[in-house]
Amino acid sequence: MLSIVYTVILIVSFIFLVLKKEDAESYFALKIVGYFILGSFALNINEISLPLGFIVYLLFFRPSANIDVKRMASIFGVLAFILVHWILPYAIDEWNKRPVFIEHELGSVYTMNFQDEYEQIKQELKLENQNSRLENFKIEYVKDGRITDLSWDLLVQNSSTYNLYHIRYDIGKRSYQITINEVETWTQYNRLIEADHFFENLNMLDINSVTEAKGEFSSFVIQSTGERTNYGVENRTLYFVLNGETELLDDIQLPVECYYISTYAMKKTSEIKDDQGEIRQESFEGTEYSDYLFDVNR
Repeated sequence: MLSIVYTVILIVSFIFLVLKKEDAESYFALKIVGYFILGSFALNINEISLPLGFIVYLLFFRPSANIDVKRMASIFGVLAFILVHWILPYAIDEWNKRPVFIEHELGSVYTMNFQDEYEQIKQELKLENQNSRLENFKIEYVKDGRITDLSWDLLVQNSSTYNLYHIRYDIGKRSYQITINEVETWTQYNRLIEADHFFENLNMLDINSVTEAKGEFSSFVIQSTGERTNYGVENRTLYFVLNGETELLDDIQLPVECYYISTYAMKKTSEIKDDQGEIRQESFEGTEYSDYLFDVNR
């Protein structure tokens, strides 16, 4: 696209400037093109483009014929440089980063099909044929199953970069909001779980039973880094998940290499009330942890 814009500017400028010829001069048309190209010539340093050609023109070129026309050619060239190297890339980048909104009503966490949710997002983002990796999944909900927060990241590898999709459900707008960024490196990419596989395992959890087992708390969290790790956290309730079945694990069997999903309740640790007795600030901490390990290498 940028090369097309540059070519169009060159052609339009060439036609305009040829008509502005003031003095008879051999190879005038070629010289006009040369001055334009000189004005648009860029020097790239650490991905920053500088108008080296226009600087060279100002310092060393002193034309003797058609002075104004050649000056205009170099100015048009540097304007093309500014448009193609600075303005358009910035505008394209901002356009690609614009949030994508997917209107959708979430149901209860106890009946939610996470694979269906993911499939809908894949279709909207046109990622059906992409190998997407997942990171930083987190869902917060209350005792009655109402979801209060939901977010995760998707990573898709291109030829030399990665597309990072940050997905968050906006409770107020009842829609997914997705921001897209291009990043050059992602060190842990090869250790991240494939998104399809993660949601397949998440669907195996009986979230109602998991929640009931934690006791009388008002809010709960399910989260996962999505990264394959050497798991060795002791003094938690541990389960090995395989084919929809869960098996209780003992600390003596640790450490193991696996992916895992953490579930826990939120326990209030303090609160601050105003003069009218209304709560203005609350503090919570996680409690009653139970982790579900899958794809385990014992």
